[in-house]
Amino acid sequence: MTRMRLNFFFVLFVFAIQHGFGQETIESPSDVPTALASSVEACDSDEMEAELSRFKRQPLQSVAISSGWMQDIGSGLLSGAFTEVAIGSGIPLGSFDNLLGVTPRFRIDWMDADPTVDIPDELYDFGVQFFYRRQVSDRSSWLAIFSPSIRSDFTTSEDAFRVFALVLYNWEWIPETLTISGGAVYLGRADLPVLPAIALMWTPDRRTRIDLRFPVSRFAYRVAKDGSRSEKWIYMNVGLGGNTWAVTRQSSITDELSLRDLRLTAGIEKIVDGGGGWFAETGFAFARRIEYERTDEEQDLGDAWLVSAGWRY
Repeated sequence: MTRMRLNFFFVLFVFAIQHGFGQETIESPSDVPTALASSVEACDSDEMEAELSRFKRQPLQSVAISSGWMQDIGSGLLSGAFTEVAIGSGIPLGSFDNLLGVTPRFRIDWMDADPTVDIPDELYDFGVQFFYRRQVSDRSSWLAIFSPSIRSDFTTSEDAFRVFALVLYNWEWIPETLTISGGAVYLGRADLPVLPAIALMWTPDRRTRIDLRFPVSRFAYRVAKDGSRSEKWIYMNVGLGGNTWAVTRQSSITDELSLRDLRLTAGIEKIVDGGGGWFAETGFAFARRIEYERTDEEQDLGDAWLVSAGWRY
C-alpha cells in the first residue's frame, strides 16, 4: 500500500507542476469575460491555427514517464498501481514523412490483492517499440508498429516473450476531415487473438476530433491554443485494458496470467510543438476479469476507480 500511495502522490505532483506552465488562448467565449472575446476570435486566424509539429528535428524524440492507481470499489479483491518510463528516438528515412521510431520502455505494476486472489505482487513489462510511417501520397499512408517485449513476474521465462504488432493503411477520404484505416492488430495476449483493425478519424472542425479504433477510441475537444507553440485538449476514452504476463502461481506451477477490463476515462492533455506535453485523467474500469490459461480458470472482479498522469518531453 505504501508504494501505491507514493505512485498516487506522484500522479498529483506531475499534474500540479505541469498544469501551471504556459498561457494559452481559451476557446470557450462563455467562460471568459467579454474583454477577452477578441482573443477567442483570434483563434480563427492563420497564425493561431498554425499546426504543431508532431516530431522534433533531432534523434531524441521523447522522454516520457507516467504513473497511475486503480482502486477496487466493488469486490475489493484487486487494486494496483503502475509506473512506466519510455525514451523515444526518431530516424527520418529521407524525410520526416517517412520516419522510423525506436522506443525502449519499462513498466512495473504493483498488485494489492486479497489473499484469495492468486496473483504476484509485482508484474513487469520490458520492451522496445518500433514505429514506421510512410507517406504514399497526399491522401494515403502506411503505419506499422512492432513491439517485442518480456512480460512476467521475473520468476519464470516460459511464455514471457510477447509481441504486439499493428499494420494500418490510412486514406483521407475527405482531406483534413475524414480518414479511414484498415489492417490488422496482434495484441500479444493469451486471451485475445489476431483481430482486424478498422479505424475512422473524423475532424469536423479544428477543435474537435473523433477517433474510433480498437483497442481505445477517443473523443477530444480543444479548449485552448497558443499559436504554433501548444494546445490543450479535454478528452474521453473508451476501450480495452489489461495485458498478459508469464507468472509462477502460489502452487509453484508456471502459467499465463491475463487481466482484462473495459475502461471509460476523461482527462485533460497539453501538447507542445515537437510532440511533448502532459496529461491527467480519471475514470472507471468495469467487466474486470482474471484468466489463467493452463488451468482454464477465470475470476470476476469488482469495478474500479482509475487515476493516472504523465509527462513527456
